[in-house]
Amino acid sequence: MSKLAFSTGSFCLILLFWACSISDYPSTTRTSWITEYCDTTQRLEKLEVIDLVLPFLQADTLKELLTEVPTVFMAIVENSKLQQSGAVSAASFKDRPFALSLSDSLSQTDTLNWLDQTYLWTLADRPDYPYDRYEPLLRETRTRFLVKRDSMMQAYLRQYPKYKLRVQSDLRGSGNQRRHLAMGKSVSPLSQHNFGLASDIAIVYKGRQLQHINYYKNFIGDIGGQYGLTWGGTFLGFIDPNHVQHFKKSSEMLQQLPALRFEYEPYGRYFKNRVQRMTAAGKAEKVEDTKALLEVLHELHQGKSCVCDTLAERPTPALLRTIQERFQKNSYQPYRDILLIGDIDSQTVTLFHPAGVQKTLRLGKWK
Repeated sequence: MSKLAFSTGSFCLILLFWACSISDYPSTTRTSWITEYCDTTQRLEKLEVIDLVLPFLQADTLKELLTEVPTVFMAIVENSKLQQSGAVSAASFKDRPFALSLSDSLSQTDTLNWLDQTYLWTLADRPDYPYDRYEPLLRETRTRFLVKRDSMMQAYLRQYPKYKLRVQSDLRGSGNQRRHLAMGKSVSPLSQHNFGLASDIAIVYKGRQLQHINYYKNFIGDIGGQYGLTWGGTFLGFIDPNHVQHFKKSSEMLQQLPALRFEYEPYGRYFKNRVQRMTAAGKAEKVEDTKALLEVLHELHQGKSCVCDTLAERPTPALLRTIQERFQKNSYQPYRDILLIGDIDSQTVTLFHPAGVQKTLRLGKWK
């Protein structure tokens, strides 16, 4: 297949299209996350790296077309002038990214911090474990969780020495989480397992795993509660008896670790649809945690950039091709590297991809 055919045919972007629609809920249940929308009449005064990357969270098929480890270049333009630029690469698709130096004519501001480097590198990376992306952010929290989890297990074994315990699942990859969701073993495309903050623990007696929920209520529910851990047996929408996690619910984790918004934003439509389906089925109480998550997402992105599906794609401003040519003087290779340009003047973000894909999208502001 030619690069042109791919760019106009089978290219798949996971865009934030759910921003444009207002769900049909009864007026008595309307909250800010239900009525929010992408307002393209509002101008963004500044752009951040996360604003450039979020609209182009790609399907895995596009990443698989990268035959060489690329450099991901970024630029922000205002008043027809380059205001910020940067570049990241890595030793392999799965390694942590590092910033590259650009010439003085391109390096206009401070160097990219590790989180901006992480966001940029998601356009090329292939780690299965989201934890690996955010290890500098999550390391201390994960250590605290593991200390509490292991203390809980030791306390249980002291009380009940006839049993054995086995950690069945700790860190969980994205692929495994998708399988759990497809098989009905989870109701969310993201879990605290993905961030190293949850474990599934089996109680074993005479070589057999115990299944009855009461065994786990005493172990994870009661003893785990003494260590400040949350038991999956108390979940509202999905009972998970041998599950224990650090944060009571995902909304709490997102409040304390707002950088993870990047991982949750693409699933906004999924979460909203789930609330709508369960509410229509008379099971609104089972999605209270999902509503709380959507409310935190709303608080975190209100007033920030978004992309609306009905008004998104735009012609690429001519100035951006000039910027692209400037990057070619800094080792940018169009058939190997990725380039993102945010243009405050035109309120657009543009992706130049080595697979032949070129997209310019109109930005709006979350209202």
